[in-house]
Amino acid sequence: MDYTREMEFLHGLSSKAGEELSRRFGTNVKIRHKQDNSLVTDADLASEKLIIETLRREYPQDLILSEEAGLSSTARIPGQFIWIIDPLDGTTNFANSYPFFCVSIARARFDADGHLDIQAGAVHDPIRKKTYVAERGHGAWVDQTPLHVTADRPIKDAFLATGFAYHSGENLKRGIEFFHSVAETCPSIRRDGAAALDLALVAEGVYDGYWESGLGPWDLAAGNLLVTEAGGKIQNFASSAAKYNIEHGNIVCGTPTVVSFISSLLKIRGSKL
Repeated sequence: MDYTREMEFLHGLSSKAGEELSRRFGTNVKIRHKQDNSLVTDADLASEKLIIETLRREYPQDLILSEEAGLSSTARIPGQFIWIIDPLDGTTNFANSYPFFCVSIARARFDADGHLDIQAGAVHDPIRKKTYVAERGHGAWVDQTPLHVTADRPIKDAFLATGFAYHSGENLKRGIEFFHSVAETCPSIRRDGAAALDLALVAEGVYDGYWESGLGPWDLAAGNLLVTEAGGKIQNFASSAAKYNIEHGNIVCGTPTVVSFISSLLKIRGSKL
């Protein structure tokens, strides 16, 4: 498989956006709280501005959905392309000088049912200066080296990632209880705070798998394609559908053993976290 022209474009654009983040990392960035109590900084906005300006120049016919700027149009015309952007995934990490954050950019196409079909995506890690890219049918890559998920192994030996950000009350309680139920069998679990980068690390074979709920499509768009093209399994919490849907806001992915184990626990709990 070849490293395609669209991969090269995504590699370059996500890297340039990452440079905007790197210049501001560890400095006195301006921080404000959004309505959902999550954070946004001037670094998010600078990265987003660069990405959107480039996309409007290079792909003027495409729609745009960005975590900070919102959606350019609600029309869902089959065949229409749309870019799904998280200019800074892991904003809380970034704001606290914790070096685990990334840029996520994906290009999707609306299918006949109006669902998002991810065609290509990139996740750029500014700290390690690594860029993960994937295009449907062309594999997943990190800096032009092919990626593959790790070999399957027993769940007790697996290395997992998860998250339960911005939950409170009963939602927080359910998330912690589910974490406990997984940890009883698999003791090695990390909560890093940047979903797109967690997914890139699953594709790279660092993590055996990952699960989380309460996510936005910008968190999942590029990363889910990386995992799929790297040979990983992926599905929604409460769905037997063959096709994964990023708009459901949740994900279970990784090796067959991990996906089977997490899914079985979710069924016991009624697929709610």
